[in-house]
Amino acid sequence: MPIKLKDLFIICESIEKIIQWCISIGLILDLTGEVCKKCSLGHFRLRKESSFSNDIFYWKCSNKKCSKKVSIRNGSWFQGHNLSLEKILFITYFWIYKVDQEFVKHELSICNQTIVDWYNYCREVCIEILKIDSEKIGGDSVIVEIDESKFGKRKYHKGRQVEGQWVFGGIERDSKKSFFATVENRTKETLLKLIKDNIKPGTTIISDCWKAYDCLGSEGFEHLKVNYSVNFVDPETGAHTNTTESTWRALKKSLPKYGTVKSLYDTYFSQYCVRKKYIIGSEDPFIAFITLIKKVYNPEKQKQTLITTEIINISEPQPATKKPRVLHEITNTLNSSLDDFQA
Repeated sequence: MPIKLKDLFIICESIEKIIQWCISIGLILDLTGEVCKKCSLGHFRLRKESSFSNDIFYWKCSNKKCSKKVSIRNGSWFQGHNLSLEKILFITYFWIYKVDQEFVKHELSICNQTIVDWYNYCREVCIEILKIDSEKIGGDSVIVEIDESKFGKRKYHKGRQVEGQWVFGGIERDSKKSFFATVENRTKETLLKLIKDNIKPGTTIISDCWKAYDCLGSEGFEHLKVNYSVNFVDPETGAHTNTTESTWRALKKSLPKYGTVKSLYDTYFSQYCVRKKYIIGSEDPFIAFITLIKKVYNPEKQKQTLITTEIINISEPQPATKKPRVLHEITNTLNSSLDDFQA
């Protein structure tokens, strides 16, 4: 059964239960019984002492002559922040289920900026997951629709002039594998590089009649065009880009109505893709996203570093910043493989 809100309250009844649960699912590193490589004599065990950390508990070498201590947050999703483990779990849960931020603010007694920060962190995980799972789409006898669309609002809410961000994307017709990228312009050089970086040679590409695509036939692709000024489906070839058109509508609908800045468009696109691929329809959406968190913030990979001779002192976590925690340089291109990318 999926974790419900009442179940999360039970998990968060005490810091002991939270830590036990996080260790059981691998969200926090378990150092129980690990040999301390500082003294090579003691073993790590969980100790309780409120003076060392807001979390009360920490890992300590059993050798009384050894000063080795390790924070339970080290290497995990929780590291570097002053929110309690309880609030971090709840705010992650609320992000999964798209709970209104005013409700989150009221229930957790935290400020709007902290909520924005943690929602950014969740979307950052989405970006990293899509980078990890990235792959070129298309191939021989495979159709990929490509198109570009402008995300933004009409200038002064009048007319057709739109100020915003150009987004370029491609979707594999049958499997709905896809990629999206924000672009500063729609020149041949810009779009061709994205196409070559994300679509396999030999793919049949369907596009509109934008002049930047005229070179595709000589670049190793089969190229079909649709002239939308005449019809939406080419009467001779049957070519169309209805799949990408419906995807643009779904993507734009998924964006917040207010406060969206151009620099965060990629994060919202990745959020949309990850929700579609991993979360919607999963047996337990909360656990499904925690699995993704562990794939990005993997404390197990840092175990040997944490128990080496270097002393890792317990320190108060730093407040959340206004920018997401960038694990790696965030690239513009987002790749995903979706079973159903329609709205």
